[in-house]
Amino acid sequence: MTATPNASASANSNEYADEGAFQLANEQPLDRDNHAQGWGSAHSKAMKSGKDAKAEKYTTPEYQGKATKVFGAAKGAKTVKPTEMLDGDAAAATRGVSCAKKALAAEYLLDRYDVNMTIPGHARALAMAANGNLGIGSTTQLIPEANDASRVDDALVVDGISGDTRFPHGDLKALFTTGELNMCDNEVRGSYRSNVIKSDELVSHLTHLLPFLCSDESSQFHGDSYTGVPDGMGAYLVDDSTLRVVVQSESYGPVTRYETWPYPTNKDSGLATFTGSHVQYTDFDRLGLSNFMHHDGPASDIVKGFGQVATTYYNLAGDRVGPRNGEDATPSGAHYSNTDADGNWALVKFPKKADWNMQSLCSSHLEEKHQWGPGIGLEDDMYITNEEWITYAPGSSFVGISMHAMDLANAVDYAVGSVTVSGWEKIVELNPAHTDYVVLSLSGYNGAYNNPEGEIDGRNAEYSKPDGTDYVDPKNVCPARIYIGMKGKMEDGSDAPADDFLARNGLRYGKVYGFAIDMSESGPTGGLFRDAFHKPRHNGAKVEGKFVPIDWQWDGTVKNFRHDGAWEFQLPVPGFDDLTWWNSGSLTEPGSKTEHNSPDTREGMTAFIQGSTAGYFGHYYVNGVTEALKRAKKSRDDFPASLDSDYYVYQGENDITGQIDLGGAGLYAQDSGKCPSPVDGEQINDATYNCDRDFSVKSTFEDIDGLEVVAASEGLFVVIQEDSGNDLGERMFISSVLEHEDDGEELMYYFMAMSGGKYNTRMMAGVGIPATASSSAGGHEFSGVIDLSGMLKKEKKDSSKFSISAGDGHAKREAELEVPIEDKLIVLGLQAHNYHSGVVEAFEADRGGQVLLYKPDFTAE
Repeated sequence: MTATPNASASANSNEYADEGAFQLANEQPLDRDNHAQGWGSAHSKAMKSGKDAKAEKYTTPEYQGKATKVFGAAKGAKTVKPTEMLDGDAAAATRGVSCAKKALAAEYLLDRYDVNMTIPGHARALAMAANGNLGIGSTTQLIPEANDASRVDDALVVDGISGDTRFPHGDLKALFTTGELNMCDNEVRGSYRSNVIKSDELVSHLTHLLPFLCSDESSQFHGDSYTGVPDGMGAYLVDDSTLRVVVQSESYGPVTRYETWPYPTNKDSGLATFTGSHVQYTDFDRLGLSNFMHHDGPASDIVKGFGQVATTYYNLAGDRVGPRNGEDATPSGAHYSNTDADGNWALVKFPKKADWNMQSLCSSHLEEKHQWGPGIGLEDDMYITNEEWITYAPGSSFVGISMHAMDLANAVDYAVGSVTVSGWEKIVELNPAHTDYVVLSLSGYNGAYNNPEGEIDGRNAEYSKPDGTDYVDPKNVCPARIYIGMKGKMEDGSDAPADDFLARNGLRYGKVYGFAIDMSESGPTGGLFRDAFHKPRHNGAKVEGKFVPIDWQWDGTVKNFRHDGAWEFQLPVPGFDDLTWWNSGSLTEPGSKTEHNSPDTREGMTAFIQGSTAGYFGHYYVNGVTEALKRAKKSRDDFPASLDSDYYVYQGENDITGQIDLGGAGLYAQDSGKCPSPVDGEQINDATYNCDRDFSVKSTFEDIDGLEVVAASEGLFVVIQEDSGNDLGERMFISSVLEHEDDGEELMYYFMAMSGGKYNTRMMAGVGIPATASSSAGGHEFSGVIDLSGMLKKEKKDSSKFSISAGDGHAKREAELEVPIEDKLIVLGLQAHNYHSGVVEAFEADRGGQVLLYKPDFTAE
């Protein structure tokens, strides 16, 4: 059922048919009579009296003393001199190691982005950019807050200025912010004119692209805006002095109401353009980044480059994506996420400026070659991303949306069909423990397609179930899943050419496996499916099961979704009459979504941690992988008939208020009266509770979305990022060391920061980062985590030298395990869905957000 957005009520993402409707529902128009916009006029209103004891405690000298200790980067911590901080010779150190910058001409920006000078926010944005004040990494002010501005005495409510940034469990600094523009002029130059404009027919198609495709004076990516909202991310060493951070935007193009600027692909074979989600990189000086938390300047001081990760795109059929054939079918070169198998357009709307829409790239993972040991793992450095959900025209036929594997060395994106074409939240590589195979953990909706009736009817017309009942919409009817692929094989199992990227990496020939258990009353869950099992469950509960392959297998032919493997989790488990798929709801009813997953990177482990929007998460161990793969290969079955597995609960869907350590922060606004405590009926005080919509206060985790394990010398930790639409500010936590001993002890969760919320003081005042970005009070969401510590770890005997060299993914994983949690530098993503005005709107960057650097600190207790 498609939800109707309601601007007056905060929304829970599970209650909306798609993410676009959810985000629209979490925006609230500003009341200009009661909430002054910008430039500090709302500060006096926010700094109100009547603070409670916790607020007063937060401002005491004792607490501020702790804050000084934790956040000493600007208050008494060692100041690093430029020559200590930055790589390069004396001349480079004098100017810093940032890229060679070239001014952005106002006329160029006006033409490229159709800047509307009648809108004051656009005019101001253009002036900021033309004056050189909006380069990548130039923003130092922060979007997230430690407390609502109304609860502390010295937090500003000023457009373009941070609120309260005294974060209790580690400092945060801005790396780059949505709406900033690439001023670097040292990228590879690109002139598309001679290769692209070949006929009169193409001229009209390319008119809107000429400002940035045909400028002989510009670098290929000069003038590109960093687009939002930031979501999936990863990082690797380009060389021994350059660390590249890759971040994609979760953007919806014409599916909702925002279209990002169109980016060009396949310039050598007929230009195709995409709007929607971008995948962009920012290059940082490695030494500069390692010392950035002590640097008193902006991140732009250490930015070396910026651009699009992939410039060549292949579709599911293995063809280069080409221009769309207007509103008619595109029989060759279609981006099949937007069409049916014959290339007929399937979305409700066409993009205004681009050929295709790259829909909602959600989370992602960057995997380096042989990161599990010599010859073990993928054969190339790869950025794995995926389209998550989409809205099709009612009654249409469609293919569905796919995983994408980006070849980092060659800047090529490949659509992947072997894991099913059912849309994904996040896909990560696991240790295959064998040189001839790859193993992936798969997580996502399993077919989040609005208006799916045409494909559901098609499935039931062409396929039948053993029990005679109809297939239902497969969305969220699925268990935990993995994929096992054999390297060097084509879809039929024959040997592949050595230069076939997907085959070389085991992504053509493989099997999808689901987690199945004994669902009888004597089984490990007493007959309960996954969501129901977790409601009363505590840390350490164990579920034994098996990963079993489904019958479906990708054959390389693009077909409509009715033929996909996503439907098979409504069927009996092949070869195991005593097992049932451990789905979230049941075999016929949807449950909560499996959101982010994260690999267990400890030596010898084939395992992953899996989260859920229901507010629980746990650890799946895949047992005996090496022996099973050896047996399968020797018998020429190629893939195991099953793999034994154990699942352990870390956190059930339980009250966590007693497990949260706020560190004296996390104080909410008190004025709305819309978030009464379930204990005493008074407005909830702080972030021990979640107010996911008006008069709905939860004591559990609500909609765990972002989840990433951080491996440290002390053990495994997990960063948890909710996506609930919290009226008072979305929460982010880092856990205590993960353990599942079933000893009666529960994990602790340390509050890191909060952001957004339609009743948050700064949001209601219409302030944002950068200035002019905010257009309404609405929800934010933290999303994305990267542990940089393996790449930034230095030698014990010589701290001027890094421990690992570029291109050694296994050494990076080993180094991460040696770094204590408080010595780590971690990249975090933050989405600001209500920031779609001013700078963000002017430069067609969709919606706002920020990528941050975080250093954990647990001493502020």
